[in-house]
Amino acid sequence: MKRNYGRIQVDGFSIESAKGKGGWVDIVTAETKGVSNAFALDMDRQSMGRGTGKLALVSSIDTVNVTVTAAGGIAGDTLASKWFRVGMVCDILDATDAGATKLVDGVTVSSIADPVVVFSATCAAAAATDYICREDVFSTTADNIGEMMGLDGIISDDNTPGSADFEGIAVSAVPAWTAHEDATAQVLSETVIQKELDAIECRTDGDTPNIAITTYDLRNKLIDIIRADRQITTMDLKAGWTGIKYTGGSVNLPIMVHRFCPVGYMYFVSLPHIYFFTLKGFTWDDKGGGVVKPVAGYDAYEAWFKIYGNLGTDCRNAHGKLMGLTTS
Repeated sequence: MKRNYGRIQVDGFSIESAKGKGGWVDIVTAETKGVSNAFALDMDRQSMGRGTGKLALVSSIDTVNVTVTAAGGIAGDTLASKWFRVGMVCDILDATDAGATKLVDGVTVSSIADPVVVFSATCAAAAATDYICREDVFSTTADNIGEMMGLDGIISDDNTPGSADFEGIAVSAVPAWTAHEDATAQVLSETVIQKELDAIECRTDGDTPNIAITTYDLRNKLIDIIRADRQITTMDLKAGWTGIKYTGGSVNLPIMVHRFCPVGYMYFVSLPHIYFFTLKGFTWDDKGGGVVKPVAGYDAYEAWFKIYGNLGTDCRNAHGKLMGLTTS
């Protein structure tokens, strides 16, 4: 189980300034909406990762200006700064000892101009290839530290990063259980998609993929391909989403985009075999005097929420991914 938290805090001056009908409530409402939106974005980011907590790797450093590469720790992904947001508090960890040593502690993202991320204090102690992570989330040993597992870690033919297994099953012991990967550099086509679906179907023990997730560029390339051959069709999905539909054999596959999907990737997901396992669902902490509590020693009040959970699968070989895809 991974632990995710969110916190709001309102100081006494803000409360005094907002006196009047609904003033105090309006401040709390605004803060709650802001932290909820930020939390949703961060969970969305984690859902596409490998559970390591890596936001990117260092390419070079000029005091507070850090040029980053490998978004999410995935080599070759462009728009290298896309996993960062202004206000994030980050650590930089030593790559030479697999992140065991913290080189830079608790620096805040001040601004972003891809691929440069500007921090609030010097990061000169770090060097190329070091890991940039959210503060205190990376660990080489503790299972309950770090970020939740994401699709790139689930849909893989490898163990969990830094571990000898994935969800207790070692790749070396049960290689047939792994997800199918194809890293061939190739131009996206319907044939390429169909070959991947066929490969997954031939080896899966579960339901075949019923959704594909990719980048905007690859989705748009597929639209061009389908438009040239026949009328584009769409599928209505949950929560008001609509996806273009790839049809091949017995498969009607909606193609969705995700802002954090690595460049050149297309994930094939069997949703019946993806779960968000929870020990404790989304909860505002109400211990010690209600949800909104005074901050000890400060002229402020705070409230915080938590969720203990992790993304996982009960049938890893029901999924697959293509890497190295291009549009031309």
